[in-house]
Amino acid sequence: MTNSRSEGFETQSEVRGPWRKYLDSLMPIRSELYRFCLKLTNSPWDAEDLTQDTLLRVFSSLGKMDNDLENPKAYLIRTATNLWVDAVRRQARYQALLELEGGVEEGVGERSVAASEAARELLTRLYPQERAALVMKDVLGHSLQEVASVLNTSTGAVKSALHRARSRLDDEGMNPASFVPSKSIVEQFMRALDASDLEVLRSLCATDLRVELVGGAEFHTFDDSNDFFAHAHFVMPEIGFGENPRWELAEYDGEPIVVGYRTLDGKEGLNEIHRLEVSEDKITRVRCYCFCPDTLREVAQHLGIHSLARPYRSPSA
Repeated sequence: MTNSRSEGFETQSEVRGPWRKYLDSLMPIRSELYRFCLKLTNSPWDAEDLTQDTLLRVFSSLGKMDNDLENPKAYLIRTATNLWVDAVRRQARYQALLELEGGVEEGVGERSVAASEAARELLTRLYPQERAALVMKDVLGHSLQEVASVLNTSTGAVKSALHRARSRLDDEGMNPASFVPSKSIVEQFMRALDASDLEVLRSLCATDLRVELVGGAEFHTFDDSNDFFAHAHFVMPEIGFGENPRWELAEYDGEPIVVGYRTLDGKEGLNEIHRLEVSEDKITRVRCYCFCPDTLREVAQHLGIHSLARPYRSPSA
């Protein structure tokens, strides 16, 4: 019987060390890259995503190119620019597709009109997990097991996502999906996290919850994320995990967020930020910005608070 784990994935342990060395070597220019991305995107969240995507893209390039990269900063900036331009172009194409209603030339046929309408519905009404499940199952014809495998979730969660997606598309009076969670559910999450109440957290979260340490590890399903929640109060100042962890509700650009504080070297400051995505009154995604010092400084300055000097990655074992 063959091993289901691809040989390519067997390199995971070998890649981890070079990846961390790569991140550490770029620390002197990391903030400059982030500031450049912030100017492009005008959003601390999008700037962090663009920075992370740029780092990944350049890291993958190192293994494909024989010639040495002589000017890392210039290459990073150029890569970030190209990624951003590509994203803007994709957004423009999507927008053009949304505005296509009624603008199809005579003779193209009803099928093209139906396709553009379906695309418009997918883009405006569905959450990402629902959209991916619907396209893979109903458009590409994958089985429930295949969809679950690709989305790293259970077949039951896929069925739920498909049911929500189809119901959303059938409801003509439904407003387009909004990814900004209600203040109420964010506050409930904050209080449960502060109280280390795993049962309440479980009740607030979808079974196919996705937790992302931005720039670091990801966890899928609530059970898989147990360690993330259980270690939220972990204290070890010698490796940067300060004392007296506590959380508050805050707002940035109209979005309710959870800000986490710790005391390090006798001074309290912003240690992490949690952003939530919600569907059907359940939290489906948590994005934790704890190894994103540039984003933390940007948001802390906006909120008028002090931020701790966080590292760009989790400490080595």
